[in-house]
Amino acid sequence: MRDRTRTWWWLVLIGAVPAAMAAAAGAMVWFTVYAFTVSPVTAVRIAAAFTPPAAVLGLGLWMLVAPVDRPVAGVAVAERDEPELWALVRRLAAAAGTAPPHQIRVTADADAAVREDTRLLGLVATRRHLFVGAPLVAALRAGEFAAVLTHEFAHYANRDTRFAGAAYRSRRAFARTVAAAEHGDPLQRAVRFLLRPYGLLVLRASASLSRRQERAADEAAARATGSANTAAALRELAPIARSWAVFRRDHLLAGWDAGCLPADAFTGYARLRASLEDELERLRAAPPAGGEPFDTHPPLDERIAAVAALGAPGRVPVPAGPALGLLRDPARLLDAALLDALGPEAHAKRRVPWAELIREGALAALTADAGAVLAAAAAATGRPPAPEALLDALDAGLLLELGADPAAAPPLPDPPRVRRERARLSVRKGLHGAVVLALDAAGAVSWRESWPGPGAAVMDERLRAALPDLVDAAVADPPRTAPLRALLESIRPPAERPHHGTAAEDQDPRPDGDAQGRQAPRPVVRDVHGGRDRP
Repeated sequence: MRDRTRTWWWLVLIGAVPAAMAAAAGAMVWFTVYAFTVSPVTAVRIAAAFTPPAAVLGLGLWMLVAPVDRPVAGVAVAERDEPELWALVRRLAAAAGTAPPHQIRVTADADAAVREDTRLLGLVATRRHLFVGAPLVAALRAGEFAAVLTHEFAHYANRDTRFAGAAYRSRRAFARTVAAAEHGDPLQRAVRFLLRPYGLLVLRASASLSRRQERAADEAAARATGSANTAAALRELAPIARSWAVFRRDHLLAGWDAGCLPADAFTGYARLRASLEDELERLRAAPPAGGEPFDTHPPLDERIAAVAALGAPGRVPVPAGPALGLLRDPARLLDAALLDALGPEAHAKRRVPWAELIREGALAALTADAGAVLAAAAAATGRPPAPEALLDALDAGLLLELGADPAAAPPLPDPPRVRRERARLSVRKGLHGAVVLALDAAGAVSWRESWPGPGAAVMDERLRAALPDLVDAAVADPPRTAPLRALLESIRPPAERPHHGTAAEDQDPRPDGDAQGRQAPRPVVRDVHGGRDRP
């Protein structure tokens, strides 16, 4: 009786909005035909007015039957390659009371799902796929991972997904119709005004039903794998989503423009998670709030409390340890899933250690910062694009020319001071990048991981402290480039330095010492830290 009630609810919710759309379109057609029997002239006018909204409704209804392009993502896992994973999946599906999948695929998404290929408007299932997110495998323990999979299988055991394909098409048709009518003529907007509240009411009821189904799936997962595992898995969902988003945004693609990807991406992900432990622990203690009327899932804290209250011990044997232990070759499989998500171009990237990735990414960014300014300096001085040419141009008073972007739109009529300050910021950024590139080429900079940051440049502390002041001095009014020139000279290989006789490398070669009088020779490095004599 309970299954029959759920089925009827699904049918009502799936068919309600399309039925209303079809009724509205049919009413327009009927009224137009009837008008022809009364007054053909008036009927033509009515038909002209009804055609746009009827077309919008018809297009929305077409979305019900139009083919849905849903490519199968991820990397397929053969049973011969990962028999332990397949054996566990079969045990979990049996415990949930449903058939195992025909295929397991590992994706780069921070979730898991079961999906079926369907025909006849999504009403007939043909092939079942289990999608497993690589971040879940990397971050969960085996028991928690099993709870997540059982939850997904339970939706099919409860027959929650029998009409999932048709429901998806119904929502797609409604959304397409409302969006198309939003900017139409007054009659189209009137149709939208009538349909939207009705559709939202149906969607709200559908969301409420979906939340009940989620609670039932949580209970099935707890009874199969244990309340402790299921509650722990639910607590870990938000931390995994958060840490994976940070990893992909700030770290994974740090060397993409330089043609690099990390050789051991998930080692880096583990280090990032460790560095974010305090933040992730706060997410575990206080999961994101929910409870909105259109939410398809109950609030996480409610789900965790309900699962814990069951006190279920679990009946499916699951190996102890991390979920990675379920795989024979986890590094290869997770890496393949990551490359699949990044697209064909990812396969052409060089795979490098994290420290080298940080260096390559930083140098690519610095080159982008310095490129335009160095090119402008080379054009102005006739010298190769190098920091020395940029300093020559600054000494020549060409700050505005160096900061101009030839590809930009014509400059706004700003006051001269504003234009000069804007140019100064641009040139400063480019000069700083050019100097760091020169320091790296001379071996004066090394690069290291600094999780959760994107990496750090390591250089002599005195140099790190002095460099910003030296760059500021070079772009000041008037420019003071001598200290920065001394720094660049000091890092040049001896063979490339001008020959000044027989003086030691770090001493002033002038026979009379300093320009202010006969003083003892001094290390050139002092010029780096202020550009003046120090006792």
